[in-house]
Amino acid sequence: MKTLSKIYLVILLPLLFLSFSAINFAQVNTKLLESKVEKTIGGYYSDHFDISASNEGVITIKGTTNTLFDKLKIGELISNVEGVRSINNKIEVQTEPTPDNIIKYNIENELELNNIILEPKNIIVDVSNGVVNLSGTVSYFREKLMAQSIASWQDGVVDITSSIKVLPSSKAKSDDNLKQLIADILQKHFSLENKVNYTVSNGIVSIGGSVSSLYAKDHIQEEIQNLLGVKEVVNTLTLQAL
Repeated sequence: MKTLSKIYLVILLPLLFLSFSAINFAQVNTKLLESKVEKTIGGYYSDHFDISASNEGVITIKGTTNTLFDKLKIGELISNVEGVRSINNKIEVQTEPTPDNIIKYNIENELELNNIILEPKNIIVDVSNGVVNLSGTVSYFREKLMAQSIASWQDGVVDITSSIKVLPSSKAKSDDNLKQLIADILQKHFSLENKVNYTVSNGIVSIGGSVSSLYAKDHIQEEIQNLLGVKEVVNTLTLQAL
């Protein structure tokens, strides 16, 4: 019996050691990930943020910013950090209190200043309690994104909703052309992401499958959005298991 007990101990002790090592390794990884996120944000912002990482690669960030633009920008920066698989952005926007009519005027004025790129007369701005709603039509998806970005950096804006529709001009690419352009993008910039599939119907691009990182998920969508003729991108990409 003593011999059997010794055998069990010989078998169990290494297993217990490996279990504790795995736990410690996971803990080290979360600290490393938090450090990488903090360093990335610190390259752009001097403000202090409370950053925590889970073993699954989920980053939770808390703190305050002066504009909605900064909150969204910080989320974008975090998504580029290797190892981040999801973001829980709990940053609060503490902007200067500004009357809705002033916010509306500032956004419309800024849109007009960018009339070489945008079509301000076709974009409708409504504001209620600091929440901006953009509607109307544009010719490019990137115009829609730019209008949202312009609104996000104005004082008093706490959130944005957008129902702007993209109505491409006659120069827009056909669905078949878009499919080829998307194939080229994936091959040139995301050649390692070989589990991505997509469909194009009347300018609406649906991308699915799985990718290796949050960075790839976001940037594949970003590249496709810049194509002339894309009205909308439906992104159902998932992250591959670690």
